[in-house]
Amino acid sequence: MPVDPLSSFLDRLSMASSLLGGVFVIGFLIAWGDPDPKVILTLAIGLSCGMLLLGPYAAAALYTTRLQHVWHGHLRWPLCLILAVSSVVLLDSFLHWSTPQLVLAAAVATVGTVFGHDASLAVLELRRSAGQVDPWMVGLFPALVGLAALAGYCSLGFAIGAYQVTRAFVG
Repeated sequence: MPVDPLSSFLDRLSMASSLLGGVFVIGFLIAWGDPDPKVILTLAIGLSCGMLLLGPYAAAALYTTRLQHVWHGHLRWPLCLILAVSSVVLLDSFLHWSTPQLVLAAAVATVGTVFGHDASLAVLELRRSAGQVDPWMVGLFPALVGLAALAGYCSLGFAIGAYQVTRAFVG
């Protein structure tokens, strides 16, 4: 669905509600399955940093070298994958993650990098077509995606705590 350049931040955010809801559910499922905070922080930080840092870097690297048309525009997939995985491996040399957490970090960073790459191209297209770039969407949306994962993670703990308090008062 094309986005109207004159739509407000809340309109654009409502269009992304299914993505935010999906990330919320993933955070909830992580809390249900493995309540270790390292896993949810890996998800939240990986998505946000992939969208804010790695994706725009991949777009800049691809388009300043004028390689965007190689493989009919599909060069972004290996570039985003290599950039995300190499960044995660570099971070792993400092943080010493377990293998499942390393795989999760690589997958999440790759998804965030692809989203960030495509968002960077959308911003460049808006500037070229004399559209208005929404700085709130550019700056806040990646943070909101990470916060949606944290909210899903925390909601299970809140629900269990509320149940325990209610049970203590009633029973």
